Amino acid sequence: MLKYMVDYMVNWLVIMTQTFNRLTIRVYAYFTKTLNGSSGSSSFLMKGGEIPYQFQGKTNVKVSDLEEFLILNKDIVLDDLEELRAKASEKKKDAKIQVSILKEEYGNSRAVKGIRGALRHSIMNILHGKGISYCSPTMKEQFKGTGEPTLLENEHLMGKCGESPCAIRRLFGMLGEKSLIKVWSDVLIQTDKSLNKITAQKGLSFVHVSTENRHSARRDGKSLQDFSEQYFSGEFQFYVEFTKELPEWLLGLLVKGIFGITHLGKGENSGYGRLEIKDITFERIFQERKLGTEINGKIAILEVEQIENQNHLLQECLDEWKAYN
Repeated sequence: MLKYMVDYMVNWLVIMTQTFNRLTIRVYAYFTKTLNGSSGSSSFLMKGGEIPYQFQGKTNVKVSDLEEFLILNKDIVLDDLEELRAKASEKKKDAKIQVSILKEEYGNSRAVKGIRGALRHSIMNILHGKGISYCSPTMKEQFKGTGEPTLLENEHLMGKCGESPCAIRRLFGMLGEKSLIKVWSDVLIQTDKSLNKITAQKGLSFVHVSTENRHSARRDGKSLQDFSEQYFSGEFQFYVEFTKELPEWLLGLLVKGIFGITHLGKGENSGYGRLEIKDITFERIFQERKLGTEINGKIAILEVEQIENQNHLLQECLDEWKAYN
C-alpha cells in the first residue's frame, strides 16, 4: 500500500507539467513612483516582508587562523586561495588579512505596480492611432452625476464587440472572461549595497528606494502644503506569459505595446517614472515539478524548466501587425 502511494505521488508530480510562452522584458526605471499606501501627507511604495540576499563583502582574518577559516568557509570565500596564502606568508602570525566572502543581508521587498495597466493603455493608444475600435475599461455609458459619456473616439463599451472580440478583449479579457496573458515582474529588494556587488538571484531585482520631501507653493513661492513620496530606481524584469497560441498579428501588437511603455507610476509631467526598455526575449517554456531530495524527513519539490528560444518569430509578428488592417 505504501509503495503504491509513493508511486502515485511520483507519477502525479511528474505529470504536473505545463507549456507556455514567455516574453521577458528588461527595463531600467528612473525615479519611479508606483505608490500604494499613504499616511497623512506621505505616500509609500507597496512593502512586503524581508528577503535574504547575498553580496560580495570582506572580513578580516588573523593570519594564524586563516587555514581553519578557509576550511570552515570554503563555500563562501571568493578570493583565489593560493593568492591568499601567498599574501599571508608575508605577514606576521598575529597580523590580519582581508578576505572577500559572500555575506548575507536582508532587504525589504517592494512590488512593482501598474505594468499591466501601462501595457493596456499603450495598446489602446496604438489601436486608436490606427482607427481600430477596442473595448473601454467600463460597461457604463455615462459618468455618474454628470451624464458625460465615458467613451472616447474608437472605443466601445466592454464586451460590446460581441462575437468578434476586439484586440483588447482578446488579450486582457473582461468581466466573466479570463485574460489570455499574465503580466508580472521581479520582486524588488530595497538595498543600500553597491548593485555590482550583489549576487544575482532568480526573480529578484535590487533597487534603491528614497523618500522625497516636496511642497505645493503659491505664486510668490510661499509653501502651502508639505508632502513626501517614495520612489525607486534600478533595473528589473517584467514578464508576459500566455498558454494559448496568439495569432501572429496579435502577438506583434502585444510586442509593439511593450515598446510603447515609456513611463510607469505617478509624476510623469514632472519627469518621474521614465522607463528605458533594454531588451526583450521570447521563449517557449516547458515547466515540470517533481520530487527532489529528502532532508530531515521532508522532500523538496523541484521546479525544472526547459527553454526553447523563439526570438526569431518576433520580427515576423511585428511585420504581421504592421500589415494588419
